[in-house]
Amino acid sequence: MQTKEFLNNVCEQIKYKPIRNSISEELENHIEESKENYIQDGLEEKEAEEKAIIQMGNAEEIGKRLNKIHKPNLDWKLLIILIVLLGFGFLVAFTRASNIVSDGYNNNNYIERYVSALIVGSIFSIFIYFVDYTKIMKYSNIFYIIATLVIVYSFLFGININGLPYIYISPSITFSPVIIAMPLYIIAFVGFLNSEKQYKKNVTIFNKNINLKLAKIMTLSIISIFIFLSIPSSASAFILGLIYLIIGTVKLVQTKTNRKRNLLMLWGIPTILGLILLLCVIIERPYIVDRFVAVYNPESQVDGYGWITLNRKLIINSAQIIGETDDTSNALDQIDEDVNYAFISILAHYGWGVSIGIVIVVLALSIELIINSIKIKESNGKLLIIGMSSMFILQSIFNILMNLNLIIDANFNLPFVSYGRLNLIVNMMCLILVLTIYRRKDILITNDMYNAKSKG
Repeated sequence: MQTKEFLNNVCEQIKYKPIRNSISEELENHIEESKENYIQDGLEEKEAEEKAIIQMGNAEEIGKRLNKIHKPNLDWKLLIILIVLLGFGFLVAFTRASNIVSDGYNNNNYIERYVSALIVGSIFSIFIYFVDYTKIMKYSNIFYIIATLVIVYSFLFGININGLPYIYISPSITFSPVIIAMPLYIIAFVGFLNSEKQYKKNVTIFNKNINLKLAKIMTLSIISIFIFLSIPSSASAFILGLIYLIIGTVKLVQTKTNRKRNLLMLWGIPTILGLILLLCVIIERPYIVDRFVAVYNPESQVDGYGWITLNRKLIINSAQIIGETDDTSNALDQIDEDVNYAFISILAHYGWGVSIGIVIVVLALSIELIINSIKIKESNGKLLIIGMSSMFILQSIFNILMNLNLIIDANFNLPFVSYGRLNLIVNMMCLILVLTIYRRKDILITNDMYNAKSKG
């Protein structure tokens, strides 16, 4: 039996085709090593090859064993958690639809819109699930440009809603550009960090050595944050900045030189700049102080920002274990209509039991995402999961805290629960990207090992 025939017989048993070439190369290397040893012992080349192949064992049995090892994996726990969260999202859509009917209006079918978004999100998610994410990372610059153009388009051609630019598709389809831009910026940032493009290592400016790759990453990251601030969407800018820092921290921890100093600079410089920026914003927009005061002393802002805080406080104090709160109809007028208040709306209509259920599922999602990020060894996959996980976890934590009157009101959505069709579609696609990375985790580990051996 020739080497090529042996390798073909092995690969025929392996159902996942993308891994076949790597396995074939690895096995061929083993055969060549054994063959060289036999030639050195005095055997002819053909005889040495045959003996090396026999030493490998039965081709079909090897192929079947490798097929078991290299099967794509689906994280069923994460998928179940997603389905449960989508159930809570449907409950929010049902509540909004019920309130419209009870008010005598029937011009907005929230359930129909939610289901249509779910179908569209599922179609896109199925496509993403089978995409090799490692091949898209080289297009980081394109992702960054698209994210920026989406926001620029909203300024030039969008509509203004409550002082914020929105992209207008139709009377029933308008959305914030941040929904699309944030995950694209995260993907771009990971691609920049792991880019294999060769930069001239350092340039000297004013007698200082500047790393060009690091300078590019820092510059583009700061620009994206300031773009969010210009919308203005301070909450989104804050979350994006934290995600950058978390991803950067993981990347630095993987290095061995100057780790403590680099981590101190990574967090210290943005913290100082953030405090200075906050001070400048407060000076320019003094009403922000009133928003902080309204969280912890809403009675002093009854006719202003404290009104919504007092309404949420009324719902929290009146909420039942199960069932609707009493005498809070006035408090629910705005809360039911605001996508950021889905959690407190659920509390008002269904009680603490359902609300605590949401918190438990969000915690389960967070834990499962963290576990997955630990399991992934391939660098792009690990950092992508960390980035997307941070986006979900931070938004969820801040949204729930905001709804419970523990932090300032801001534009924090509760992923998969807050109403919003494009928001739902994008969140589904991002979470399916996590499942895609997890699906290939064992395959890519092996692939990396093969490549390392072949280079060695």
